[in-house]
Amino acid sequence: MEHEANWHTPLLQVLEQPPAAPAGSVCLKGFTLILGIACIIVGSIYLDSCTKQHLIPIYLIVSGICALLFLMVSLIPRSSDENNIRNKFCQFFTHLESLFSFFWLITGSVWIYSIYQPDYIDKTSPNYCNKTLYLFAFWITTITYIFLGLMMLFGICACILGGTVILTKHFSNT
Repeated sequence: MEHEANWHTPLLQVLEQPPAAPAGSVCLKGFTLILGIACIIVGSIYLDSCTKQHLIPIYLIVSGICALLFLMVSLIPRSSDENNIRNKFCQFFTHLESLFSFFWLITGSVWIYSIYQPDYIDKTSPNYCNKTLYLFAFWITTITYIFLGLMMLFGICACILGGTVILTKHFSNT
């Protein structure tokens, strides 16, 4: 029975390791910072510039704020004690923020994709939306979906590869 518990251990160790090297983590956090600030700035500048869907700038502002909050929580140092109150708060907030961001992404997608393609020229038209605002929101949302799809694909590949390695080691030891 002990052999079966050890058989699963390597996969658990692979899953518990951080997904990125420190340099990659710093780059990802820097990208998140720049993107969050850009979303807030673009949403604020063009706050009243989309009569077709006036909530698109709000979507960008809230998305930017969420990205910055998520970044700030990720910078809080964690201790090795799993029962530490700071660790539990960070974990709870991260889960809550991820859930909110998921639903906010879907909401923003409905607002953005449902008016494709608005009128970029006639500001008096009920279908008008500033071109910079709309295309920024459109591409940020589209790139987010591409990124999520790639993460899911890499995760599935890692699970398959990890399972294959474990099975190979298990059967070579028997």
